[in-house]
Amino acid sequence: MDNDLRRDYEDDFIEDLQNFEYNEMIEKARNIVLATAAGTGVTGALPIPFADAPIMIAEEVAMMVGINVVFKIEVQEDILKSLVMAALGTSGATFIGKTVVSNLLKMIPVAGTAVGAVVSGGTGALIAFLLGNAYIEVCKAIKMGKLSLDDLAKKKGKEAMKKAFEEQMSKKKKETGST
Repeated sequence: MDNDLRRDYEDDFIEDLQNFEYNEMIEKARNIVLATAAGTGVTGALPIPFADAPIMIAEEVAMMVGINVVFKIEVQEDILKSLVMAALGTSGATFIGKTVVSNLLKMIPVAGTAVGAVVSGGTGALIAFLLGNAYIEVCKAIKMGKLSLDDLAKKKGKEAMKKAFEEQMSKKKKETGST
């Protein structure tokens, strides 16, 4: 009986340790997302029209690389870019529209530049936040065996990212009470 009890204790200990490590990964990844969202917010506020988009995409891909490090997975940068585009495709149309409008506003001296910077910065931060949290969900699915690393380069991975992004958008809408 002592062996069975000891084995149960060891199994429980290993499970607790795995849960702790898993929760630590998620916490670290969320911190990366928050830092990137702040950075893309600043980038979006740059007063130069349309100069922010390529920089923000690079920041978002770098965020995903950081999340990969936390989850101890390796994904090629071009696959990460395709996941960003998949997520922002149809579901990100609203954000893209706001980004275009805010960048057009930046072309109007002084007042337009200020309003455009606020809108563009806020939109950039929100996109990075939602994208990062969606990617965390994808990484969790990989860790739990529901999705493979090979799937990320395929339609299944892009669909998983798109779905996770849409879920994050829906969750944020419920939190803020917006439609």
